[in-house]
Amino acid sequence: MSQATLSELLRRPGEMAARCVQERDLRGLTGTSLIAIATCSALFGATIGAQRGGFQILYSGLKVPLASFVTLVVCVPAYYAFAHVFGRTFSLRSVVALTLASLARASLVLVAAVPVLWWMIDSEVGYHRTAVWAAIAYALAGLAALGVMLRGLGRDPSAWLTALLFVGLFGLVGGQTAWVLRPYLGRPSQASVPFMRAPDGVFAERLWTSGRSSVGLYDELDPEAAWGDCDARDSSCQPGTRR
Repeated sequence: MSQATLSELLRRPGEMAARCVQERDLRGLTGTSLIAIATCSALFGATIGAQRGGFQILYSGLKVPLASFVTLVVCVPAYYAFAHVFGRTFSLRSVVALTLASLARASLVLVAAVPVLWWMIDSEVGYHRTAVWAAIAYALAGLAALGVMLRGLGRDPSAWLTALLFVGLFGLVGGQTAWVLRPYLGRPSQASVPFMRAPDGVFAERLWTSGRSSVGLYDELDPEAAWGDCDARDSSCQPGTRR
């Protein structure tokens, strides 16, 4: 993994985007980007799993990078099609490199959020607040990725529309893929946490529910959410009680 490439991703996203479009040294760029995505997202996932501890650290450390790579495989061909529809004559190599560079920069932002996430877990702020902060960290990482993508696509109106389609597709596919692979934190109310949970709703719906739960608003039809911050071994803990 090249430190120079990582520095360029963080400090000079415009030059990195131009490098992708012009197909300059793409082998080194893609290799460094893949390693950064795998290691940084695994570290972020393992930190999320520390909310529960035990095997959940390993599970989340594996599933977060898996979700990233599955999303890449699904989205890159669509990105290539979008680019050509809106007048970008990029090669597939350029689109792959630009997408990897964008996601690598996002992964570096996720690593930057790890100390805050760890502090929240150590301070025992609760399951739902930790989940919401993890979602916020992902949103900030997405903005960092968008910066690389926009610089590569250009600054005319069609570039913004192309980028909007990119981001929308990645958000939908990435969010749903992550939802399918859940849990990542693992509810304290559960005696054991499965590697994957049975299908239940969609990502956007459950993110809204977690946001309400983080401020003490529990849906009547979702009693499990109210028990999210309770330890299954603590009989005195009632729904809505913060631990």
